[in-house]
Amino acid sequence: MHSPALRLGPRARLWRSAAAAAGIGALLWTSAYGTDDDFPFGPMTQFAFSVDNDGGEIHSHWLEADTAAGTHVKLSMDAVGSGMKRAEIEGQMTRLARDPSLLQGIADGQRSLHPGRPRLTRIYIVKQVQTLKHGKVVSTTRTNRVVWDVR
Repeated sequence: MHSPALRLGPRARLWRSAAAAAGIGALLWTSAYGTDDDFPFGPMTQFAFSVDNDGGEIHSHWLEADTAAGTHVKLSMDAVGSGMKRAEIEGQMTRLARDPSLLQGIADGQRSLHPGRPRLTRIYIVKQVQTLKHGKVVSTTRTNRVVWDVR
């Protein structure tokens, strides 16, 4: 036998309506005024633009490091065990530039995940800007946006 369906009382309906209105309000507010840091309500702007074929610029970031063996390597985010992906580095750029010590976790993760490899001594967040002309890259500049000496 099936029991009859229960109906929500006025207080439960009011509470659920208020929660839904707050969620929709947060989505609308952060879509208009938010940043990617407001995830999951943020506008996800990294996917919301295109690059002009004449004079447009493509910005990208990645990690590089110096090792105790004297080599300079590009870090694969999957290989360091930090769990961070390139888009996350780009999304956290302001925070990382303000506090480069946050990169210590990447060095620690690499050391624990790959104890046989030379330890990292310095980590760089490299920024590359490619300028387009008629849809083709006409210039590329690279700078070290953040540098952290590993402890």
